[in-house]
Amino acid sequence: MLKKRWMVGLLAGCLAAGGFSYNAFAKENNENTQTASSKTGALTEQEAESIAKTVVNGTVDDIDRDIYNGKEVYEVEIQKDGEDYDVYVDINTKQALNDPLKEKAEQVAITKEEAEEIALKQTDGTVTESKLDEDDGAYNYEIEIKTKQGTEAEFEISAKDGHIIKQEIDD
Repeated sequence: MLKKRWMVGLLAGCLAAGGFSYNAFAKENNENTQTASSKTGALTEQEAESIAKTVVNGTVDDIDRDIYNGKEVYEVEIQKDGEDYDVYVDINTKQALNDPLKEKAEQVAITKEEAEEIALKQTDGTVTESKLDEDDGAYNYEIEIKTKQGTEAEFEISAKDGHIIKQEIDD
């Protein structure tokens, strides 16, 4: 019985010593990794923000690491003139990979007012909300209408060609 207790104590001591050694190794390895990344000149969030603001000059809302077209990037969300834009900055090349203002200009062919007219031709009422929305590079207008019957109708209309993508009318 005494031999068993002695072995359990020895085993517990070995496990504790191993845990301390592992913790010290992990801490040292983490410090070496951080030092190596600063020496390699890895892109920082602040640098990504500066690069993105050369593409869209506005207020930065958020910065996240992401994958864009198979590349590791910082996704920098910028608000300008009441609209949100995502600029993707390559972490390795330190280059902006897109220009959302140019993309918008190429994809938005109809105005918000024209989209509202298209929706109002489908449902008689009053527009209560209307906004341009971008999702995965496609621009659509989201329009809500209060009908004369007191119900609500929602439309999603392509900003490129004006076709109705989705129409929902509440009963």
